[in-house]
This record gives sequence, structure tokens and C-alpha cells, in this order.
Amino acid sequence: MKKEELFEALGGIDPDTVAKARSYHGSKKSVWMRWIAVAACAAIVVGAIYGVPILRDHSAGSTNGAYPRGVVAVIPKYPEPVASALSAEEFYSSDVRTQWQLSHAKLAQESHSLQAGMRGYYTALMEQLLPSEHENTVCSPINIYIAFAMLAEVSDGNTRQQILELLGVADIETLRENVAAIWNSNYLDTPVVKSVLANSLWLNSEVDYRDETLKRLAEQYYAAAFRGTSGSEEMNQALRMWTDDTTGGLLSEDTKNMTIAPDAVLEVVSTIYLKAQWTNEFREAQTTKEVFHGTFGDTTVDMMHRTFMTGVYCTQRFTSLALGLKDSGSMYFVLPAEGVDVNTLVSDPDLMKILDHEQDPEKWVSYTVNLSVPKFRVSGRTDLTAAARALGVTDALDAALSDFTPLTTERDDIYLSKAEHAAMIEIDEQGVTGAAYTEILLAGAGTPPEEELDFVLDRPFLFLVTGRDGSILFSGIIRNMK
Repeated sequence: MKKEELFEALGGIDPDTVAKARSYHGSKKSVWMRWIAVAACAAIVVGAIYGVPILRDHSAGSTNGAYPRGVVAVIPKYPEPVASALSAEEFYSSDVRTQWQLSHAKLAQESHSLQAGMRGYYTALMEQLLPSEHENTVCSPINIYIAFAMLAEVSDGNTRQQILELLGVADIETLRENVAAIWNSNYLDTPVVKSVLANSLWLNSEVDYRDETLKRLAEQYYAAAFRGTSGSEEMNQALRMWTDDTTGGLLSEDTKNMTIAPDAVLEVVSTIYLKAQWTNEFREAQTTKEVFHGTFGDTTVDMMHRTFMTGVYCTQRFTSLALGLKDSGSMYFVLPAEGVDVNTLVSDPDLMKILDHEQDPEKWVSYTVNLSVPKFRVSGRTDLTAAARALGVTDALDAALSDFTPLTTERDDIYLSKAEHAAMIEIDEQGVTGAAYTEILLAGAGTPPEEELDFVLDRPFLFLVTGRDGSILFSGIIRNMK
């Protein structure tokens, strides 16, 4: 398809058609989740942010100068916010929230039913990205999942099959259903919770693309389309602008260096933004200075404290508990037993069981917990290429073996030239803030039971942040504190 015709087609997509993306899997209505500040952005950049993302709704080069001249942008219509006229306090106690919770529960349950089948993907990915000797590590598994799902859409043959195997699905139709369910469950925009997902395509104006593939990405992934000269400063500026907009500027230290290579055929950027508060906040007056025993030595940290009754998952190798997030999921803290290397927990067969309280019920023990959690901020950037290769995605990295014919038949030398992921997460007395992005570029040539438990995170530990459906939005290991 000619590029002029392509953008005519994309520009002519009716908002109602784009809105069908939310009802792709059955006749689901748009709904929403809880309150933790977390986010992500993907190119098959994928990422996360804190703060409400501002999606520009106008084309580049227009008189208002939204994007640099020379870059044409087509932005799809996103679902409308819920009860935007209400404050968080008004919404939280209103009938509107009750109705929203009922409708969202159905979507969350549908996505939750998929999570057991995704545990293998979560484990394999975390085994590649989280182990380290001394450095803190963090990633967004669901963010990377959506990014690679979009990569699967533009590939075929064995290239696509390897990506499907990485994501743990049998075929592309199943993957589309999974992404639709995850999107419907995790796209939330209410006065109480923000979990806003966005995707974009960065297209080379010199390449003719297959309309059916780009239209599918626009309708089912809400992918905005940007066309210009790959490698030009205008395209690079637009890329950084869009990614910062949809990640609230939280990853600006990483995005300031984002560029599109001159030989780029396609770059996909996907974002997820989540902001949520603890169901029960910590009291700032109870935060004290304590010692954290890191792998680099002892440091003094701000330690938050709470005492409450909860279920604790206990094994010989670790102990875990969860803190709830308003109208959303949970943050799980996993403390290894003395003498157990925290790196080994990502491969522990019991780790995924903490996400399902119905598994191993004998390991769930009710305690009055004296919890101590350090305030922390962790960020990291990693090359996903080695992880993708280790997980079986090899053909996409080889121009002689890769198959990206669903994207274009004009070039047969396209390969995956870059796959990077950056993420951050921060917790304090109010809640959790997180951000992440994944950038993919296609180019040419336990403890024994007792009534009371001191759960003190004063040494290396693992954490997971989940959505209401059980999707792992963020995971990481804290080894040292500054």
C-alpha cells in the first residue's frame, strides 16, 4: 500500500471503530482499576509512568505546532475517563464507583483466568532480567509482554512462532485475545486510579507498509501512527515528546537519548501508566531511621511501619505478604530466609503461588504482623536482546532468517536490531510510583507459625506489583539502599 493511502486510511479510522478495540474479545465495555502510582512505556517501546499522561490529539506539523513539522501523526481516540467531574473522595463513596467496580470485576476476572498460563512467561523473563550480584534490578513483565505481542503482529513464520513461544501462547489468535483481556482489565481512568495504556508506530516515509497489519495495530492496540524520515531530528524529537507525554516525564533521563536509526523500518512504542495508593496508608509520623543490611554494606534508611492482621505465605526458603492497593491489585514483598540468596527466588517453584491464595492453603498462616518496609526508589535499564535470544527468539535477530512480511513485502532484510527496557519504581507512605518502557527497533541489513510476626525488610528482598487481574506489572530485587 502507498504511504499516502496508508495515512489516508489511518486518518480516516472512525473513533467508534478504534473504540471497538476494547470490545475485540466479545462485547466488553471499557472499565477501570485501583490506586497505585505505577506505569510503563513501550517502543516496541514499552514503558510505565507516574502522573496523568497527556495524549496529544492532533497531527504534527499543524498550526499549533504539537509535533515537529515533517512528522505526520494520527492519534486514535482513547476511552473516556470515568466520572471525571468528581473528586477522588466524592467518587470513592459514590454509586458510580460501585457500578464501575461491578463492571470492572468481570473484566478483571476474565484476565485473571489467563494468568495461570502466563506464569511460565513471568518466571522465564524474571530469571533473565532480575538476578545480579549487587545492583538493584527492576522490570515490567506485562509491559514487555505487550511490546513483544506487537512484534508478533508484524512477523510471520518461525520468527512469529518463537515470539509466541516466549509469550507462552499457541497461536496469534490466542495472543490477541490475551492482549485484549489484559488491556480491558488494566486500562483504568477514574478519579481514584489511573492505569492508562498507549501504543505508537514510528514509520519510515520511504517504505510501503501492509495496510491490514497497521490497521490491526491501530484498532486492537490503540496504536498511534507517526510517519517521517527515520533518523531525522524531527522524528527523534517527536519520539521523545510522545514517550515523555505518555510516561509523565518520569523516564526523561532515558528518553532524552532515544533516537530512531536512519535505517529503521519500524519502531513501536507502548506505554502503561498506573497510579495507586495503599488501601491503608503508612503514617509518616511512624517512619523512623533504621539500618538496611545490603550487599555493599549497611546504610541508614527511612523505614515505614504498620501493625495489622494478614495472611503470610511461609516456606522453608522465603516468607511473603501483600499490601493492597485501592481499586487495584497488590504489592507483594518476598523476604528470603537467612542464608538463601535472593537471586534464587525468581526460580523458586513456590514464588508464583503467592499470587493465588487458593494454592497451598496450608502455607498461608494468619498473623498479627509488625511490618517494616524501607522507602525506596529503584531504576534500571537493560538490553533485552540477550534475554530474547536466551528465551528462544533468535530468527528475529538474524536478517537471513527473520520474517516480517506482515509488515512489508518491500524489504526482505528486516531484523530486530534493538530491544531495550527501562523501568523504575518508588514507594512511600502514600503508595507506589512506577514507570517502564521497552524499545524494539526493526532495521534493515519459611518461618515457623506463631501468633505474631516481625516482618522486617532490612536486607535484600524481592517484590512484585500486580493488577487486580493478577498481571505482574512490575517486579524487582532490592539489594542495596542509598
